[in-house]
Amino acid sequence: MPRKKLSNWDKVKSLIKPRSGVVRIALVVLGGVLAFMILASSVLVYADSRHRGEMFPNTMVLGVDITGMTKEEAVAAVTEQAVEPLMKPFSLQFHGSEWTMDPAELGLQIDVEMLVNQAYEQGWQGSVFERAFRRAFDRPKNISIGLECFMNNDAVIQQLNAIAAEIDREVRDASLAFDFETGDLAFSPSQDGLWVDVDATLQLVQSSLCSQNRAIEPIVAVTPPNLSSDDVKTVLVVDIMGNTLSWYSQDTLVKTYYVATGEPKYPTPLGKYYIIRKEENPVWINPNVEWSKDMPPRIEPGPSNPLGVRALVTSAAGGTVLIHGTANLTPGLYSHGCIRMANWAVLELFDNVNVGTPLFIWTSRPVPAPPPEEGEPIGPEDPGLGQGENQTETQPQDGTQPAPTTGN
Repeated sequence: MPRKKLSNWDKVKSLIKPRSGVVRIALVVLGGVLAFMILASSVLVYADSRHRGEMFPNTMVLGVDITGMTKEEAVAAVTEQAVEPLMKPFSLQFHGSEWTMDPAELGLQIDVEMLVNQAYEQGWQGSVFERAFRRAFDRPKNISIGLECFMNNDAVIQQLNAIAAEIDREVRDASLAFDFETGDLAFSPSQDGLWVDVDATLQLVQSSLCSQNRAIEPIVAVTPPNLSSDDVKTVLVVDIMGNTLSWYSQDTLVKTYYVATGEPKYPTPLGKYYIIRKEENPVWINPNVEWSKDMPPRIEPGPSNPLGVRALVTSAAGGTVLIHGTANLTPGLYSHGCIRMANWAVLELFDNVNVGTPLFIWTSRPVPAPPPEEGEPIGPEDPGLGQGENQTETQPQDGTQPAPTTGN
């Protein structure tokens, strides 16, 4: 039997009221689900729309929690809590000096509205369902917006150049100046060379301007001197006619000793010299000169040694002028060019003198000429110092080269 052809209206009615009970139930369930979804979506959209214009939970801008605030409220809160402290002046500090820099004068600008808008957009991007899920199950995005600031680098560099002009200085070695007319000794201390690295300091200032750190040190390169003040410790000054040897610490007098120096025929030379060698318990070797012709070829260390208990070799006269001890000191012009000290005095001085110590020999009054029968003055004679086993030579304390030495 042929099937009855249904009209369009009959087709619609069969869809609404299907003959099969199973189909009818399925349609009812499907309709219910669709209705629920439409209702739920409407509720979600309504609930989401009620928060429109508010900051998403767990939103931070410059460390300020602006959750639930409007954009205007967020801008005000961030400005008060984060931006205003950054606009306070900060300082550059170096070696006790301080320079203040005003962020406003440096053209510092912080666009708080832009930062707040960024935070808002990050919170509200995505679907309404995602936002609803995060709110319902307390799963915020943890939005954190850092600082973006702008400044006039030319203004910063201009101030840094002015500060650098106050800090920068040339390196200077320690030095000694001696007035051979008056006997005055002057010491000039060393100083480190300083140079401000403006480019590196600019980066540091940029970081400081955008942080809570309001005190920084400029980046300064330090050039140490070749000769520091600590390198110049002991200085010796001998006054020929004053019969004295003065021991200085830099230019501060420590102690003065009486001495004997060269007689007019064998004068101790004037000038600036250095200690070039130290001999403890020196050995005397007969130099075979007029004054030593009746003496033994060699005298070991001891009370009868002509050089006493200690000897300091100076660079004067090619190393033939010694500062040495003697058992019986008579101050005056009595030696053959050496500088004699009492044994107790040379013992005291010896440990405070290093190789390289400066020595200034001058005279407070003119040295008399030798008697006519002795002829013209000649240089100091060989003192007869035996060559030590551990001879040490270094640079002098004031950085100049000592005079060359010769064998004894």
